[in-house]
Amino acid sequence: MLLKNLDDMDAKLVSIIMPAYNGEKFVEQAIESVIAQTYSKWELVVVDDGSEDRTASILSAFKDSRIKYFYQENKGQASALNHGLDVAQGDYITTLDVDDWLTPNSVFDRVYFLDTHPEFGVVYGDGVYCDINGNPLMRFSENRVGDVTGNVYDALIATPFFGTGGNVMVRREAFENDHIRYDESIIWCQDYDVYIRIAEQTAFGVIDAVLIWYRLHDTNMTMSMPAGRRLESLIQMKNKALSSRRFSDVSMGSKIKFFHQFLVYDLAFRVNDQKLVIESDHFRALPQSQQARLLRLVANHYLFFGENVEFAGTLLDSSWALDPLSLKTVLTLISARLHPELAKWMLRQWQHWSMQDQKYDSPFEMATRNKK
Repeated sequence: MLLKNLDDMDAKLVSIIMPAYNGEKFVEQAIESVIAQTYSKWELVVVDDGSEDRTASILSAFKDSRIKYFYQENKGQASALNHGLDVAQGDYITTLDVDDWLTPNSVFDRVYFLDTHPEFGVVYGDGVYCDINGNPLMRFSENRVGDVTGNVYDALIATPFFGTGGNVMVRREAFENDHIRYDESIIWCQDYDVYIRIAEQTAFGVIDAVLIWYRLHDTNMTMSMPAGRRLESLIQMKNKALSSRRFSDVSMGSKIKFFHQFLVYDLAFRVNDQKLVIESDHFRALPQSQQARLLRLVANHYLFFGENVEFAGTLLDSSWALDPLSLKTVLTLISARLHPELAKWMLRQWQHWSMQDQKYDSPFEMATRNKK
């Protein structure tokens, strides 16, 4: 039965794991947002990952016994999160970065859901992307297609619809059943990788409430890490998903979306990586017409930018062999053989006609544009 009394001794303990590295600018607000929770049975496990600023002294000013501080030499965020998992005592587990903050009912709303929905192992809600000063930019839900609930694995491998790890609460057993931990070789999007693996075994629930504010600024990991390093982590994570035991059971539509995003965008201009994916058993198990379409789209990308034209021609030959009746493939192949510039001109016309050149502003781009 759900406990109405927030101080009831039988209420579930919630562990909030906070990896901290040089967080002096925002950590106080983050901790105060935890202390202000309407649900009182929590522990805040702060793992200081070798900070060299005033993070430790700021934390020492808080005398709340529910705040537990651990220090380690700098090993990275994934290591700090794993340290937190190893010492956490909670029945339910969530995370919070030092530069974000929770809404007052964030913990209670998620505990209420998990207490009343035992069929779900995970719950998440909505959040707000904001700039360095806390000015709202957009809601998490504006950046995802609907509320994804239940068996979310298929959707999750295509997009991290949960927004940020601090938005998610997980039953402890979901971590412990397969001893799931953060992959310390992945330096960015570690939470995305973890939740994909958790989604292999349990259902996700969703609640219609803003649970967290996610601050975008020059020094947080997403904004400060070079794009190349972020991309390497994303590629590593998606290759793990591709080789997982669950991928064979993914719906065909979701597989096609996954390969489209991975081949055309994530692996753009990475010929060797694209070849490995194209030669994989999972790609070759797609319907021939879909293989052909994806090969043509990868080729189009190279022709559009005038790079690796020979490789593009090889891809078009393979695409035509798989689907010889595709008019777009035939036209692209003929124009590319006549002259690459002709193919580029034709692709630009197609892009204009389909309005694919409309620019979408991600919350990260908005934060960069609006920063002061």
